Amino acid sequence: MEKWLSLWSIGQNGTPSDFTAIKQAGFDGVEIWAEQHRSKEYLDYAKQVGFKIGMHLPFHDLNLATPDPVVYERTFHVLTEWMETLSKYGGRHATFHGGYAWSSEERDETLIRIRERLLSLNEKAKQYGIELLLENLIPDKLNYCHHIASNVEEWLDLIHEANIKACLDIGHLAVMGDNLETTIAKLGSALGAVHLSDNDRKSDLHLLPGEGENLSKDLNNYLEAYQYSGPIVYEINPYKYSLQDIIEHITKVNV
Repeated sequence: MEKWLSLWSIGQNGTPSDFTAIKQAGFDGVEIWAEQHRSKEYLDYAKQVGFKIGMHLPFHDLNLATPDPVVYERTFHVLTEWMETLSKYGGRHATFHGGYAWSSEERDETLIRIRERLLSLNEKAKQYGIELLLENLIPDKLNYCHHIASNVEEWLDLIHEANIKACLDIGHLAVMGDNLETTIAKLGSALGAVHLSDNDRKSDLHLLPGEGENLSKDLNNYLEAYQYSGPIVYEINPYKYSLQDIIEHITKVNV
């Protein structure tokens, strides 16, 4: 398995020396957070240091599942443009959100729409040599709107129908209330990346592993049981932790 860092975790003011420090800490790759102001600079820094590169595609102000054709066209254009950029840096994967239904009552018709759009997006991804990873999302607890995909069976259906892979966010999964080992077993070879953080099973806190409910306990054993060898991406709250905090944690884990 490969150890990666989400660059959301270093905030907006990363420097080339930060990237060197991340490399020296033993990270194999980085996941660019496309919404950061300096994400294209971060791509340059990552390439210079020799990291494997992936990307979390943008999702704020975008909705892949929208019924509004103008919003959809804008979303598709932005995601496609970022995949093209990623391909120029030798990027491997693009994690993305499936969007949301405007209301829970529209869930079924929205799922019909998103199935078609995932196929179209994957065709673009293939053109750029990018593997698409659909991330599991936390449900709207008011049940006002419906996030895609915010239950495991829906998620599995979408990734299999579109012939894409999954990004398993274990923090999201804990808030969803699903079992980690069972979910990994269901995903099997469709698992493309893991987002790693900790929380209290109530909120998506992005704590360092072991500082919440210890969600990652036995994670490596579960992954090894299904021959997973891909990225485990630390996605840690930059408003609570510094890069040095993350590196110190990694150093302790590696001892």
